[in-house]
Amino acid sequence: MELGEGQEGVVVMGEKKRQLATETTEDQPTPKKSSKEEKSETMLRETMEELEKEKAKSEDYLRRLQYLQADFENFRKRVEKEMSDNRQFGNQRLLSDLIIVNDELELALREAEESQESPTIVEGVGMVHKRLQTLLSKEGVEKIRSLGSRFNPDLHDAALRVESDKEDGTIVEEIRQGYTLKGKVLRPSIVKVAENSSERESKSEKQDLEEIEDNE
Repeated sequence: MELGEGQEGVVVMGEKKRQLATETTEDQPTPKKSSKEEKSETMLRETMEELEKEKAKSEDYLRRLQYLQADFENFRKRVEKEMSDNRQFGNQRLLSDLIIVNDELELALREAEESQESPTIVEGVGMVHKRLQTLLSKEGVEKIRSLGSRFNPDLHDAALRVESDKEDGTIVEEIRQGYTLKGKVLRPSIVKVAENSSERESKSEKQDLEEIEDNE
């Protein structure tokens, strides 16, 4: 469709107006922020910085508190262990003394029976001895089995080695009774240990034969 001269002029004028309006809009400067907005943004930025600082402080305090809590827990455990060790050591020393009293009571009881002392005295000593035995047992004190068993250096002290037809290393006599406290040696037994010469010679000969065979 062809436009007339008048219509073409109108179209050209419209294009020019649009172009001018666009150029005018683009040329307009960006509106400046008000001082109030700038102040608000500054306060917000400063507040965020303060929050970050406080967060860092809180994390540091928490870390220190955790360290202090761990130190306190270790200190508590150490104190409890020391108190337990002190109680155990105190009980052990007391029980060791009571064992000596028990030895003396047993000796007195044997002598009273052998000398045929008054039955009342024998009965009285026997009752005290029985009560002491009950007390020691209640505290976990037990006798070490010695006579007829194999010598064990953790439980026994060998006072003598004596000639015997029993197996070498067998305990043939107990000189002093030994005791344990809850499985731990409170006092070792003092014993005499069998020394079987024929058995020892037999073992020695066997070892000599094995050495000769190995050399061959």
